[in-house]
Amino acid sequence: MKLIRWLDKNFELSILAVLLAVMSVLSFVNVIMRYCFKSALSWSDEVCCYCLALSAFFALSCAVRQGVSIRVDTFVTLLSPKIQKALELICSVIMLVFLGFLLAGTCKIAATSAGIGQASPALRIPVAWLYGTMGFAVAFAMFRYVQFIVRTLMKKGDEQ
Repeated sequence: MKLIRWLDKNFELSILAVLLAVMSVLSFVNVIMRYCFKSALSWSDEVCCYCLALSAFFALSCAVRQGVSIRVDTFVTLLSPKIQKALELICSVIMLVFLGFLLAGTCKIAATSAGIGQASPALRIPVAWLYGTMGFAVAFAMFRYVQFIVRTLMKKGDEQ
């Protein structure tokens, strides 16, 4: 049970930390290789690009889980807590629908990529793996939105 609680709080943060570490190390090593040995790693830029793309997808679910996002809430703070809660729920449902469309498109692209056997230029790994991982991140963000909706609906009327 402790592991599940830890994963609930830290899953995205752990993935983001690993992706950041990989990008940092590979960029540093590539700079050293270029300037000290006059030879660069041909595949490191590709890995860094993939890590950056994946970090954007996992950052969404992390932001939802942490309850932080960029928003202008000047008008919303003037409303009653009940209306604020209703607006949060409406926005969350809209995001779920949007992410559903994004997930469907991601799955379609991954299937097409797998069907034609598309591989990455430098590493020659199947690009469908990358799209599949992005699809997982989108599905996980949807899961986080469902969690948020359930938590919001289960809250007592303390703040009202």
